[in-house]
Amino acid sequence: MNRFFINETADEINNITDTEDIKHIQKVLRLQKDDEIEIVDLNAKEYIMKIKDIKKDKIELVNFKEVTAKREADIRITIYQGIPKNPKMEYICQKLTEVGVQKIVPVKMERCVSTDINDNKISRLQKIIQEASKQSKRLIIPQITPPITFDKLIGELKQNDRNILFYEDEKKKNIKDFFENNKDIKTLGIIIGPEGGISQEELEILKDYTDVLTLGNTILRTETAGLVATSILIYEYENIIK
Repeated sequence: MNRFFINETADEINNITDTEDIKHIQKVLRLQKDDEIEIVDLNAKEYIMKIKDIKKDKIELVNFKEVTAKREADIRITIYQGIPKNPKMEYICQKLTEVGVQKIVPVKMERCVSTDINDNKISRLQKIIQEASKQSKRLIIPQITPPITFDKLIGELKQNDRNILFYEDEKKKNIKDFFENNKDIKTLGIIIGPEGGISQEELEILKDYTDVLTLGNTILRTETAGLVATSILIYEYENIIK
């Protein structure tokens, strides 16, 4: 069933007003009156609604029933992604949304090949995230922020309960070790370096704010590391730590 987000609290009658969603319903899905769709409202609650009327400027909906399925992880994960070359950021945003990340923050690091993410690019990435949220049945649309500097990153990290840096030269401490002392955290930051990795200077600074861990014996690409790490972490927190 197709899913859409509305910027209002669900009531007996609701409306889809996003122009792209209206066009998609009319021209692509070709939905009709009385067809059912999934709606997520402003409060991140999920409903099944029936189409009451299709107009040029809105889709009128009748609230049918509330859905109580658990969709979101209890732990809130922010990925601090060293900016990669295009078009890798699009893939990263799509896949991190699918596995359950709450926020994505591009970071300008020393070894980034390119740091050019302008407002138009952010808007495109946010649309990719929105579509991935629909496809993966999320209750929220994760946020992607404008790029930040490495100095600003340090301030961001202080807002989380804990932070993890996955570093290719770390050989001993892994995710299992991290869990032993961090079973009750609610917010977690994960730092992923760009293609060139984390510089030695950046590493020394980040050691004061993060747990430096290994993701295994192989070296993962920047577009793969965050996806693998997030998948493992959300699975562990949802299924082992109670």
